[in-house]
Amino acid sequence: MTDAGEVPHDVRASLEQLLAAASTAATEGDEPTARAALDTAETVATNKLPAGERRDRVRWGCGAALDALPNGDLAAAYATATAEAVTE
Repeated sequence: MTDAGEVPHDVRASLEQLLAAASTAATEGDEPTARAALDTAETVATNKLPAGERRDRVRWGCGAALDALPNGDLAAAYATATAEAVTE
């Protein structure tokens, strides 16, 4: 059984992959791919993370990265920071 504050391994891996893909896509100027990865990461966070500060931070970070597009560098920075919130 996982602690309420723990992120299940599969959820952590999914979020890390999605946020890394979003960061890479944003940096490369591939806005549709970045948007899709960020939308999916936000959905995973909403549905799979336990309620609390971590879920709120991840959802906020995904939204901030989406809002930053088409500025790829800024969106990538938000996605990277959000990935760090997943592992804290």
